[in-house]
Parts: sequence; structure tokens; C-alpha cells
Amino acid sequence: MHLKFVFVLLMGLFSLQLGAQITQDASYAYSGTFTQLAVSGDKFYVMDVTNSQCRIYNTNHSLWKTINLEVPSGQFLYDIQYVSENLFTNDNNLSLIYTYYLYDEVNQYYTYTTRVIKEDGSLLLNLPGCQYYFVTTLQDGGSTKLITYSYDYSIWPSTVTTAVYSLPGTLLSQDELVQPVQSNKLAVFPNPASDYINLVFDEAISSAETMLLMHNSAGQLALQKPLAIGQKHWQLNLSQYPKGEYFISIKNKQLKDLVYKKIIID
Repeated sequence: MHLKFVFVLLMGLFSLQLGAQITQDASYAYSGTFTQLAVSGDKFYVMDVTNSQCRIYNTNHSLWKTINLEVPSGQFLYDIQYVSENLFTNDNNLSLIYTYYLYDEVNQYYTYTTRVIKEDGSLLLNLPGCQYYFVTTLQDGGSTKLITYSYDYSIWPSTVTTAVYSLPGTLLSQDELVQPVQSNKLAVFPNPASDYINLVFDEAISSAETMLLMHNSAGQLALQKPLAIGQKHWQLNLSQYPKGEYFISIKNKQLKDLVYKKIIID
């Protein structure tokens, strides 16, 4: 009886282990993430670039709300962050911050605009030139700040303006807790190069929405590439770029230039 009991117990534990499987709940044809709303609870939202929309779903993946984002004709939605209640307002209004961009094909540079809006489209803050931003809570009693970085890529060196705003609400949403890249020193080789160049980080990318930018000596943006979390190596094909000096920088939402390297295409 004792051996039989042990056998049954082991079989039960084995069955429990087999039942602990990873299952897919849903699939979206858009980039998306969870957010925690102060009043309405957990939600999942996606960014629809084609239709300039933020669509918000319940945790059972039924559609909860659709927010139409004003994006001028010829420009494109770039990012949505801080879908929240009681962050940009203190009256339970659902709000968010979003960014869109215009690419100047003649001069080859990007112009970004960031806006903070309520769900009905009411504009709370307009930030021309702003590409990166983050929200933080200070240790002075809990005041909440929005820090923005606005760039002018039409000139070289490109300029950056940092602005600090006080927010009426508090930071709550899970997706707002973006961790900065701690250290990403970059090795480039061969340099000079004519066919390709390798870019190797001494630490893997650890922050969401980290961007690699390459400008030519005239300050024109030649390349903009998002880097994936965990990425340590990337090979750049140089065949499409004219000979000359170029400057590579890596940025994320919370810091300015994390890495700044000069390369030569010969």
C-alpha cells in the first residue's frame, strides 16, 4: 500500500508538471503592451500606424476603446506611451502621449512631434521636435515630472533641447517603467571600411526602444534603426552609402547620446 501511494503521488506531480505549459492567449498584427490604469485596471493596447489609432483591449482581448490620433497628412505615427489615468490629469481622464514624424526626402532628415492628449483628442501638450521622453517620480514627496528631448536634425551637429514639466497625476502604469541602457560601449571594425562594418556592444541592449542613428558629415540622417533587447552585434552593409565620414550614435528614451562613434567609408 505504501509503495502504491508513493507511485500515485509521483504520477500526480508528473501530471501537474505536464499541465504547466506556456500557451498563447492572442496575437496582434501591431506592436503592443500591457498598461495598468488607475481606475479601469489592466489593459492591453496596440499602435496601428496605418490608421493612426491606439486600440485598447481588455485582458480577455475584447476591444475596450479606440483612440484616434491626429497625424498630419504625409507624416507617420512613431510611438505611443503612457496610456494612463490620473497621470496627465487628476480627474480620471484616459490620456496618452504619442509621437509622429515627417521624413524630408530631399535633405534626408526626420522631424518629430510629440503630443499629450485625452481620449477625446483634447490636446494637453504639444512638443515640436520632441522624439524621446520619460516620466519619473521624485523623492520630494512624490511630485511627478515629464522630461522631454527635442532634436533639430536639419543642422549639424544636431541640437537637443531638454525640457521638464510638472504633471498633475502620479506614475502607475507598468509600461511606463522603462529601464535605461546601463552601459553600451561600441566597437566598430573594420574602420575605415568599404563593404561592411561590424558593430559590437560590450553589453547587450537592455532597454526597450533603443535607436541607432547614423549621420553624414553634413548632419543628414543616413540611417535610423531600432535595436532589439538582447542584441549585441549588428553588421552594416555600406554599399548604399557614399564615401566619407559618418557619425554613429545610440539613444533611448531616457538618455541622450549613449554612444558616439566616427566611422569612415572609403
